Order: sequence, then C-alpha cells, then structure tokens
Amino acid sequence: MPRRARVVIPGCPHHVTQRGNRRQNVFFSDSDRTVYISLLRKYFGLSHLQLAGYTLMTNHVHHIPIPEFANSLAKGFGLLHQDFSRWQNIQQNVTGHLWQNRFFSCPLDEDHFWKALRYVELNPVRAGLVRDAWEWPWSSARAHITGVDDSGLLNMEMWGSRFDGNSWKEFLKEGLTASERDHIRMATRTGRPLGTDDFVRQLEKLTGRSLRPRKPGPKSRLSSVSSGVE
Repeated sequence: MPRRARVVIPGCPHHVTQRGNRRQNVFFSDSDRTVYISLLRKYFGLSHLQLAGYTLMTNHVHHIPIPEFANSLAKGFGLLHQDFSRWQNIQQNVTGHLWQNRFFSCPLDEDHFWKALRYVELNPVRAGLVRDAWEWPWSSARAHITGVDDSGLLNMEMWGSRFDGNSWKEFLKEGLTASERDHIRMATRTGRPLGTDDFVRQLEKLTGRSLRPRKPGPKSRLSSVSSGVE
C-alpha cells in the first residue's frame, strides 16, 4: 500500500516525532544529545527550519518546527537523522538502522500549536524522569521558563508574543487531558492537520487534497493512537 504524501504547510508549526528502531535507544549519554543538538542547529539552518520547541528523550525525539518551504521538513530531518545515525553507529560499533521508519508529523493551528508545545515539553514528566518539565535539561522548557536559550536553537519571538516565564510555567502545570493527548497522537500518527474545521478547510483548499479522516471503528482508533507516537 503506498504511503500517504506528507502534509507540509510552509510557515505553519508542525509536530514532528521519531523513535528508535524497535524502540531501541538513540541516545546513550548526554554527550550523544550534545552532538544531536549541534547537528540539529546545522541542518535546520541549511533547510530553512525554525524551531519553536523540542524534547530529546532516550529512544525518541519531539520537535515543533516551522518550515519555510514545502521540502524543509523532509530535507532537515532527513539530513539530521541520517548524519546522527551514521555517527552513532560508529560510536556503538554497529551497523543498521538507528531510527524506525520515517518521522511522523502534522500541521497545527494556533491553539493546537500551544497544546502540542506543552505536550512535547511535558514528555519527560509523563515518563517519570522529572517532576517538573523545566528540570529536564534536554528540552525547550527551561529556556521558556528562564527566557534564555543556551542551545541557540529556538525562535523565542513566537513564544514570547503570548507568554513569559511565569505564565508558561503555569501553562505547563495545567497539563493536558487524555483526550487532548490522544488528538495530538492521532494527528501526528496519521499526518492529518490538527485544528479547527476552518483550519482544515483552508489547508484542503491550499493543497487541493482531502485532509479529513474517515471515521474509524473503536479497534482501528485504538491501534492508531497507541502505535508510533509517544
């Protein structure tokens, strides 16, 4: 069965995630994450991608990029994960695939952009690694709380247009409902836009494609939500 063409909207935030092959680790040390961030900075610049937020876990990553061009996502993440995979295989003295399949992604409207950014930064909390999101050093949460981006990766203007450190901390503390988390996972898994009906209609007109999902049965819905996106 052919793969569905990825929906990429220039200038629009997207949620992107990819995990290790067979759920294996992609990072084995903080040094690995430092190398990944260095490569991310390099290839996002070359691919005309801005970054609104991110989290690096142990066996997967989450990003909220904003592509300038339709090919920016594929180019940026293709180069980044190919180069990091090559480097990691040398470090581990192994061969084969580091990443599982291609990355998942979905376009976000403004309201769901903020929800997805919160979802991404709360990932270490859901995994039980930290109590508060800003305690995890490998995400954008600390930069958003302090207003200082030591990584040099983030577009802070978009975030700063609505929040400061204190209000963002409270926003993170509010968390997400199970339904909100499921909607983010489902949209990311399927690649369909996450937003209002008007937002989806606008993207359908822009792309000339039908972007609305057919209603799945309970079994297929559960499978889609639980597979591939963490």
